[in-house]
Amino acid sequence: MKRLLFISIVFVFLIGCDDGAKNNEKDKLKSENTEPKNIDKTTESNKLSFIENFAGTSWTNGTDTIFFKKLEGEVSNWSDIVGPEMWYLNSVDGPFFVLPCEECYTANECHMCGYNAIRFSADTLELFWEYQNDFYPEGEGVKFYSNNQNMISCIITRGGYFDGYESEEINWFPLDADLSMNTQEINDNKKALEDFLNKKAIEREETEKEIFDY
Repeated sequence: MKRLLFISIVFVFLIGCDDGAKNNEKDKLKSENTEPKNIDKTTESNKLSFIENFAGTSWTNGTDTIFFKKLEGEVSNWSDIVGPEMWYLNSVDGPFFVLPCEECYTANECHMCGYNAIRFSADTLELFWEYQNDFYPEGEGVKFYSNNQNMISCIITRGGYFDGYESEEINWFPLDADLSMNTQEINDNKKALEDFLNKKAIEREETEKEIFDY
């Protein structure tokens, strides 16, 4: 009788231990599911865009000086983003779009009347205009980007009567930088600007010849 009682007590004890282990395992799983995990805070949604990173800063390429402005209110002009006015950002008659447009009422033919546009992204800032004149589509713009906190770069693009073309890369340095350390880059910038302007002059000459000298 005593032996039977002892066996019963041991059996109950083992069942209790097994239940306790299962409960501990459940509590552990619950804890793992509810405790905050170490999440990388540099997620895509928290990543600053190009303009947010460089807003309030001034830059020079050795010839021109630009200043990126902080986003305040509606963007309706180049001057809301960057100043002073750059020669390669001549605006055309027509609306100012922040792309991509949420809705389009012109059946994607905005260029027929002309429009100015800006496109923000995490790594770039694009400003451009497009226009369909009586003879050929035309457009011009600049794309800024940066792979270095102490330097930004840009490429000027142009689409005209002939195939589209673009400038060589132009580098910009902080306005207070010691430019004597960047002599070669500044010379390269000047050459890139001169070459681009020469391409525009040739395009203009050839266009006028094609249109007016039949």
